[in-house]
Amino acid sequence: MSTDTTVVHDDTDTEPDRRSSLRRQLPALLVLGGVALLLIGVGLGLLVGRTVDSSTGSDATPASNSAAVGFAQDMSTHHSQGVEMATIALSKGSDPQVRSLAYDILTQQTNQIGQMQSWLTRWGYPLDNPSTAMDWMSDHHDMSGGSMGASMSMTAGNGTTTPLMPGMATASEMNRLRTMSGTELDAYFLQLMLRHHQGGLPMMEYASDPDHVSQDYVRTLAQQMINTQENEAQTMTAMLTERGVAPLSMN
Repeated sequence: MSTDTTVVHDDTDTEPDRRSSLRRQLPALLVLGGVALLLIGVGLGLLVGRTVDSSTGSDATPASNSAAVGFAQDMSTHHSQGVEMATIALSKGSDPQVRSLAYDILTQQTNQIGQMQSWLTRWGYPLDNPSTAMDWMSDHHDMSGGSMGASMSMTAGNGTTTPLMPGMATASEMNRLRTMSGTELDAYFLQLMLRHHQGGLPMMEYASDPDHVSQDYVRTLAQQMINTQENEAQTMTAMLTERGVAPLSMN
């Protein structure tokens, strides 16, 4: 006589536990992925720069106070905050569409930071702007008629209550975002990121103009940023409208 000793496993909690485990691992995976994207961007930036220099037969190193250098430094800083906001939304957001948008922003801007920092390294300049933010746009005037350089000298600082550059979140706004989760975070992320995109647009437009930047590869990347971020801004505006949430005014 045989006895059936088949064991029945209770997998009731397996799937929730698996999702919880993946959530805990996500920040580490994002860091590893971000490093990989940054390295890819650095490699691409070095390759493009060397190819251009070889074809022109010149070093083509811009001056330290040029728009090319200032754009690479300040836009890297601007992008870095965008990457942090996207990482938070991807880790703690609840809406699949918002998290998908955050993923796109994180990957694109991390790669672009790598490209810009590779130029700065090859040119022999610091990765961070040692001067006043956006001072390289001192001959550029915003829609209100004020000097952009003068505007930045008034708002630059520790960023606690005022942004380092237009569109950037203040330290208090970033702290608030970090404490949120779920649908509340989704909406606030969209508000902050939409303003972030809008604030960075003047820098991109300035750097894409051949009257300001002579390096083709710098202008090309600036134009790519414009195209991508204008589309993303339209998407975020629509998402906010669907949620009945008003966009933030420019800071």
